[in-house]
Amino acid sequence: MIANITKQVRGYLGDRRGHVAVIAAICAPVMIAGAGIGAESGYWYYQQRLTQMSADVSAFAGAVEARSGQPLEVIRATALAEAERHGYRPELGNLEVNNPPLSGPNRNLRSVEVIIQQTHPRHFSRLFLDEDISFRVRAVARFDEPGPACILALDPAGDQSLLFSGSTDVTLTGCDLMSNSINAQAVAITGSGQITTSCANAVGGMNITSQLTLTECVEPRLNMPPALDPMAGLVAPVAGGCRNLPSGGGSASRTISPGRYCNGMSFNGDVHLEPGVYIVDGGTFRLNGGARVTGDDVTIYLTNNAGVRMNGNADIFLSAPQTGEYAGVLFWGDRNNAAGTEALFNGAASSSLRGALYFPSQTVDVRGNFSGSDGCMRIIAYRVEMSGNSSLNIDCSRSGMVSVQAPGFVRLVE
Repeated sequence: MIANITKQVRGYLGDRRGHVAVIAAICAPVMIAGAGIGAESGYWYYQQRLTQMSADVSAFAGAVEARSGQPLEVIRATALAEAERHGYRPELGNLEVNNPPLSGPNRNLRSVEVIIQQTHPRHFSRLFLDEDISFRVRAVARFDEPGPACILALDPAGDQSLLFSGSTDVTLTGCDLMSNSINAQAVAITGSGQITTSCANAVGGMNITSQLTLTECVEPRLNMPPALDPMAGLVAPVAGGCRNLPSGGGSASRTISPGRYCNGMSFNGDVHLEPGVYIVDGGTFRLNGGARVTGDDVTIYLTNNAGVRMNGNADIFLSAPQTGEYAGVLFWGDRNNAAGTEALFNGAASSSLRGALYFPSQTVDVRGNFSGSDGCMRIIAYRVEMSGNSSLNIDCSRSGMVSVQAPGFVRLVE
């Protein structure tokens, strides 16, 4: 009897059937705990990344407000609203907004710091640990100083509001180009042209099929806020009685005095404009082939749909006043001029226009070569089309010219 029992026990012990089930039963708690802790760790990592994203967009939104000069309370309110929109939960912690940041290399008023601290209750891991999960994230966004622009297209929505076409060769030294249009092709560079500028900016997008060289930016800057019209506050000159141009023509030299000229001004030969304001009331300010027009401290105001037309064979040497009410303003189209009123600037290689071409309701068409006299020309117009060769230089400190500012770019820096 005892021998049989012993034999049976030995048989049971030697039987390997069911070992897997036994081992699985023993290991199951460990496996389940490991899977649970792994899944929960992934969840905490996800929550930390979500909170970091909330801090990033919050700091960016705050920097946008700071760029526009808003006070700290507005910056904080905007940052908080943007963080909540992207997953921040106030009941789990707090959000701190600092302008300037309290630490790091960007402690200046152009930077906004957001710090989020969150505490989450444990789930499965509470079987092993009691304390809650806490993490702290930080983000800093900074806006660049506004950059000077040589060319500004004011059209808020048009297609190709700033267009470079054909074989145009334009160099903007130390200054930007800027389009206020929200269109996907706010800036277009087509043909075989070569455009060199510090930065290319647009409220919308760009269509670039030709060569664009940026000397200060890594790539074109899209979705920017619009630039302000620096000449929006100009007050139109008071018009007097109509004057007549002095007789002459052909190769005869003429000296023209400032004043109001009705039905346009047309020039041949050698013409000198004396300093002052010229009001062209209707008609066209026309420079015919072979004309040579000079003048310093000159402002030409075009009203009643007066246009500008310059022949490509004309030599033009005009500069704006350096002081006074119209400092830096060379050509100015009335804001009430029709959009289709001509503003064609076409000059010889030695031509120089030193001052601003301001046409807030018209398209400026530049076909000539305006590279002379240190390139101190600015173009501010509803639309700008360039198919000629120009070299514009930022250093116009002695010209009295109003500064054109492209908005500073906002970026995450920490």
